[in-house]
Amino acid sequence: MSSIRLISPIAGSVCLGLALAGVGCGSLGGPASASFASVTIENRSLAEIASATARVFAAEGYTGGMSGGSNMVFQKGASRATTLSREGLADTYYGAQTVNRVKVEIVAVGESGYRLQCKAYVVRDAGDLLEDEVPLANIRSLPYQSLLNKVKKELN
Repeated sequence: MSSIRLISPIAGSVCLGLALAGVGCGSLGGPASASFASVTIENRSLAEIASATARVFAAEGYTGGMSGGSNMVFQKGASRATTLSREGLADTYYGAQTVNRVKVEIVAVGESGYRLQCKAYVVRDAGDLLEDEVPLANIRSLPYQSLLNKVKKELN
């Protein structure tokens, strides 16, 4: 009987932890990228928004740009600590580099507005056939929200 009492609190804690871990992972009322980081920009063309976005990301060390339609992709090398955690000690020593990738989308909203939204990823073995692209959790969106806020500010 004492073993049942020990299992119940442990099982309850595990269930509670799993339930709380799932909060915020999905999107409520919008695409996943809009729930990660987004801004609404009024009275500007898609080309103006794309140009300002490219300038802001380039100023922060990202490379990339338009990838088709109203989509953009930017990336830059991740920190040494991130590379070490993703690639391991030996691969990092021999030059492996993890990449931070940001996929940006410009979505029409209403008649004269656009939503600039993005989703960020950590990419292991970037450029390889079997690259490993892992989306960042919404809790890590602040630096990317800041970039989008800079785009909006530049356009106002």
